[in-house]
Amino acid sequence: MNISDFLQGYIIGLTLIIAIGPQNLFVINQGLKKSFVLTVVLFCSLSDSILIIIGINLSNFIIDINPNILIILKILGGIWLIFYGLNKIRQVNKIRNLQNISKVENNLKNIIITLFLITYANPHVYFDTIILIGSISTNFNSQLFFGTGAITASFIFFFVLGYLSKFLSKYIYSSKTWFWIDLTIGLLMILYGIKFIFF
Repeated sequence: MNISDFLQGYIIGLTLIIAIGPQNLFVINQGLKKSFVLTVVLFCSLSDSILIIIGINLSNFIIDINPNILIILKILGGIWLIFYGLNKIRQVNKIRNLQNISKVENNLKNIIITLFLITYANPHVYFDTIILIGSISTNFNSQLFFGTGAITASFIFFFVLGYLSKFLSKYIYSSKTWFWIDLTIGLLMILYGIKFIFF
């Protein structure tokens, strides 16, 4: 096993994924709410893995990707994020006690749809996992081990992020704290949506 290529793939993959974005915020949110955490982290990890594999295998043809498709996805993703953020802020006032917190946004279908749009309508996902990782992989002796390292980083990161958030939720007792958590996540999602559309 080419340890060097694996480790560099792991480090590069972790570096690209660790920045707080809408996908990571959503994972944190679901962890704090203890809502379908395994489903969420698996979806994110597997999606990253698929995109990394595509990027490595198509690294010589990436430039030919139609930019218009990314623009359409970018706008759709932005609209969805704004809608999600507004809806989250609207639900803040509905949470009257801590027992109701875990019941909010506990619809698997809505979670999957939101995850799909947050993941695949984000142009940065394609630039980071397909274009950047794909092109960087050509510089290594073993693209297989480089890609395996990047995929391993994705799985470890999302599982730690999701389950650490779930663990920390046990220590959040105040309904006022939940109010600010939901409000903050809602506002950040709206800001990311605006960024997707206009920047």
